[in-house]
Amino acid sequence: MNLRYLLAASLLVTVSVHAEGSGAPPQARKELPFADCLRTDRINEWNVIDDRTITVRNGPNHFLVKTTVACPRVDLGGGVHFRASESDKAVGSMRICGGINEQIVRRDDPPCQIQSVQTIDKAEFDKLAKKAKRHGSGAEPNGMVP
Repeated sequence: MNLRYLLAASLLVTVSVHAEGSGAPPQARKELPFADCLRTDRINEWNVIDDRTITVRNGPNHFLVKTTVACPRVDLGGGVHFRASESDKAVGSMRICGGINEQIVRRDDPPCQIQSVQTIDKAEFDKLAKKAKRHGSGAEPNGMVP
């Protein structure tokens, strides 16, 4: 019985020391206002910049989407597919705002958590598009998955 308490106590000490050692407080997410969110049903163009970054255009609006981890083959299956958070689904569908539990979904691969969604101007979009590894258009099956 004492061994269990000793193991539990050592685990708690290890976790608390590790948490204190990181030094950086958790960062708050900056969600876009709902009216300014990325409309996944109106994607005209997308670009895979690297394994953690894509740009998306819908009409005159341009977005930079970053994932929390590397997300290779983000366009596997053709197009770019998103899954909204439950809170976004409750307010209205077909939008990605940069909230918790939004994902990029890939066929036959685990989904990638979205870290942030931010608006960018056309010049930044075009500059990033020149560096892109892969490109796509609205003609592909882009959009939202359940």
